[in-house]
Amino acid sequence: MPIGYLVEQKSKIQEVAVEKLTKINRVFLKPSNCKVAPGVVEAIQKADCIVIGPGSLYTNVIPNLLVNGVVKAIKESTAIKVYVSNIMTELGQTDDYSVSDHLNAIIDHCGNDIIDYCIYDTGEVIPEFVKRYNKEGQDLVEQDIEKIKGIKFLQRDLSMVANTHVRHDPKSVAASIIELICDDLKYQDKQNDPQYLMLNTKLREEKRINKIKKSMKKKEKKKIGKRVKTEKGKSKFSNKYSDRIKSIRESKGKGKEESIEAFLKKEDPIVKKKIEIDSKETKEEPIKVNLEKNTINTIINGGGSDLEQARANLEQVLAAAKADLERNLKMVNANRENLEERKDNAQK
Repeated sequence: MPIGYLVEQKSKIQEVAVEKLTKINRVFLKPSNCKVAPGVVEAIQKADCIVIGPGSLYTNVIPNLLVNGVVKAIKESTAIKVYVSNIMTELGQTDDYSVSDHLNAIIDHCGNDIIDYCIYDTGEVIPEFVKRYNKEGQDLVEQDIEKIKGIKFLQRDLSMVANTHVRHDPKSVAASIIELICDDLKYQDKQNDPQYLMLNTKLREEKRINKIKKSMKKKEKKKIGKRVKTEKGKSKFSNKYSDRIKSIRESKGKGKEESIEAFLKKEDPIVKKKIEIDSKETKEEPIKVNLEKNTINTIINGGGSDLEQARANLEQVLAAAKADLERNLKMVNANRENLEERKDNAQK
């Protein structure tokens, strides 16, 4: 590290870097003469494309390149050498790192001619997820590709969200690499090569499937949008409170539920004001149900033993009250719809 700290355990690097507020300067292997695993050099020599990354820059990517014989085999290979850049920085390793910082770190440890292409993300990650990373000291990798010379850059939509974590989409990464290989074979005039035909067919099929998936997602979004749209012929207010109003209607006469006017006034102060204004403008009298105690007593007591006649008279009074209530309800609904119409016009 720049201020002289030497950390010999991989698991301690992040902890020390964060605690000492410093950055990693260089990594090395101990012992330095460790041998490459059998078959690795041969695989590099036979490869059509060598992919480096993505992964933790100082604890995964670079250490694998430092094994004896690996860098030499990569430089001598005629294969396409591709580096897939990280999407997010990593706390204690690549704080505030850009694409060029990642590339320079690899070049400083391994020398030039080890990377031909760099594939990096568009950076179009949902802000909510970026904020979650910001709380943990991480951020999007800055795309300053103009600072690097001699490397070709490809910008692709590589990111995906898996369990609230930003990850590389393996299908997008694979498609980008296959596209590079196909372009290289085409440049070498190998369009009839079996390998080119196989990869090109796979690439086209993958693009076709992705196109179908995108089309299906758009259709699904349209369906969902139609479901949540306001029902034709009904105001937004009516849709919002329809269940509540229905329950009030069903329970009217029981004396347990609040009136429609009281509900509307309580739920929406704008509606309250509207009802008061409309009541003044129309000068309509409120409901008056003639159910005074004296009237009812006169009906019942005046009939003597003729209770049936008294019941009939009482039912007539109740029917009249019900009719008055229905008329008042219609007035409230009309006022409410007029209010919604004015609000919609004001918004437009």
